[in-house]
Amino acid sequence: MSPAPDSAERADTGAVPGLPEVAAWCGAAGAWERLDEPDSGIQLHLCRVGERIRVLAVRGEIDAAEATAFQNAAIDLVRTAKYLVVDLTGVRFLASRGLAALVRTQRAADDVGSRVAVVTGGSRVVLRPMQVTGVDTQLHLVDSLEDLERPDGSALTGRH
Repeated sequence: MSPAPDSAERADTGAVPGLPEVAAWCGAAGAWERLDEPDSGIQLHLCRVGERIRVLAVRGEIDAAEATAFQNAAIDLVRTAKYLVVDLTGVRFLASRGLAALVRTQRAADDVGSRVAVVTGGSRVVLRPMQVTGVDTQLHLVDSLEDLERPDGSALTGRH
């Protein structure tokens, strides 16, 4: 279980506590922005990397109550970015509505010519529902940020 957000996290700048892998990558690239409501059961952290790449780090549970907020944020991002990375490594529960939100996000990206990659961290909580429903075949899944490449073919993380 992740700790409650602290005042530094709410300040929307720099690295975000509780997002070790993504914060190491995005913390120096720009400010983090919280997209969720303060008392919601889900945390949505946004990092803008350059003009065209966005990272949406999700923490908590993507259940029926939170799936709409996640979907709205993700679809808004694919409409304005060419590349969206959805980091689900901090997700503790992924309900069917969360799976549907991922599929809808991918379809919205396809409609506007954007790309989506989903970082799973190898989490069984995330992967198992995707495998059982076949959603894993509809998404570009990777274990970690190091597995991603920029749309131009260079390493997304800066590592080659």
